[in-house]
Amino acid sequence: MKVLIVDDESHVRDAIQLLLPWEDLGFDTILTAESVREAILVLQEERPELAIVDVVIGSVLGMDIMNYINDQKWNTKVIVISGHDDFQYVRAMFILGALEYLLKPIEQDKLQEAVLKAACQMQEVSEGEEEFAVDKQFKWLSPDYQHGLLRKLFRPELSAKAYEELTRISRHFQSVDSCRILHCTGSTLPVHEDGYMLKLSRFINRMQEKLELEGKGTVFQNMKPSMDIVILIYGTRTMDFDKEILALKKMAVSENCMLNLGCSRIHDFPDSLDSAWEEARIAADHIAGTGIFFLQEYQLGMHRIHLKGNLQLENALRSSVILGNILLVEERLRIWGEAVMDGQIRTIGLFRNLWEGFFQMYRKWESAVEITDEGLFFNGTAKNFGDILTGSWEGTLNRMYQYFLKSTAELIESRKQIQNVSGMMPKVVDFLELNYMRKISQQECADYFHLNKDYLSRAFKKHTGVGMAKYLNNIRIRKAKELLKSTDLQVMEIADQVGYFDAKYFSRQFKLVTGMTPAQYRQDM
Repeated sequence: MKVLIVDDESHVRDAIQLLLPWEDLGFDTILTAESVREAILVLQEERPELAIVDVVIGSVLGMDIMNYINDQKWNTKVIVISGHDDFQYVRAMFILGALEYLLKPIEQDKLQEAVLKAACQMQEVSEGEEEFAVDKQFKWLSPDYQHGLLRKLFRPELSAKAYEELTRISRHFQSVDSCRILHCTGSTLPVHEDGYMLKLSRFINRMQEKLELEGKGTVFQNMKPSMDIVILIYGTRTMDFDKEILALKKMAVSENCMLNLGCSRIHDFPDSLDSAWEEARIAADHIAGTGIFFLQEYQLGMHRIHLKGNLQLENALRSSVILGNILLVEERLRIWGEAVMDGQIRTIGLFRNLWEGFFQMYRKWESAVEITDEGLFFNGTAKNFGDILTGSWEGTLNRMYQYFLKSTAELIESRKQIQNVSGMMPKVVDFLELNYMRKISQQECADYFHLNKDYLSRAFKKHTGVGMAKYLNNIRIRKAKELLKSTDLQVMEIADQVGYFDAKYFSRQFKLVTGMTPAQYRQDM
């Protein structure tokens, strides 16, 4: 089998290759790509069974790879890797069919567990695909086509032709004249709660199957702008829409699946789909609680919820971060929060805006101390807004403040490290010069200097111009050249003395750097 590793950072690709005994796990070919375009070319040519994909690849989203795999209807399994600030995209990739999600820096045992899970699913697909391939094609072709046409109804430039085609392929749509839309804002999903994504996927599949088989609606996932879930229910004016919604709620209860939904009034189908969707999105902002299939119906006078900006308090909060005074941060954080919420009713929309408003400021603070958007100092503690919603509704705001405070404290601590790290790089170089003959890992080096491994890697490259692994390799080759010139040691002995434990690998690396083998180099001296 083949595995494709897609990440725009070479040290991440290298680390994933080295973390596992791939051949023992059944993978005889490891492919890599540093861009979405390159990944798609590899997918076309090699058709790997497994892909390990970063959520954000340069300035492009890994979702493009997932969409391509889905468009081709391939069975390639996808494991997502991500930094802390990418959860809206992680959520979208789960919805698109990703198998597992791993937070950077990647842990060996979790990667192996995810790969084994993928391998098991590949085996199941392989055993059943011949028997069911033809049946599956004919069973799902029509529903998929109809589902695609219904999605196009939400695009003004395509809606007229899509509706014409719907009425052509199904006389049922000629009598459909009414609809309601239920909207779940994607950021409210607790994607890190154990088992939640599996429950959500199962629930969505059941809803979609029920609505489509009964000719009463469908479910859309990954709807723009924020990876939301949209439930479309349609029928005639005499249809009992409340009854259909209640049936979906009972289904949610049976799956124990939390979903917070705004619900539109009844609108004309298909002419007023946009109005229905807008009402559902507005209503979703006005939800004042959480639960299983928690529903807020649109009421006249509802509007989009916004925070009241306060630049003076933002600057005061930032100054407390710069001072590194965590008690002052806590005090000013709550003052800022209360001011920007401006006495509005506490709803999901208000809390979500507060969450997003804080992290807009936070990213500016990160930028000021040269921390990248990978958020490597979070050390696995990162959450998204949906995770904050799990728990009592009354405690939501306090949980948010506590998480904001924890995030800021980690930022302050990382700032202290950054202030000292530039002075450490010469010491790291000296450490490598003195220990090149040993089998040194980046993690060992990071532990020695009490630094985060991934940040050390980036800081080292910024200081020297090359990655740590390449720098260490260059030291070893330089030392090997000296030994080739000054001693009559055999190549195998030189390889061992400079830190290579495989003479063939040493020869390959030597030739990559010098353009000749060790023996040729010795002869040409």
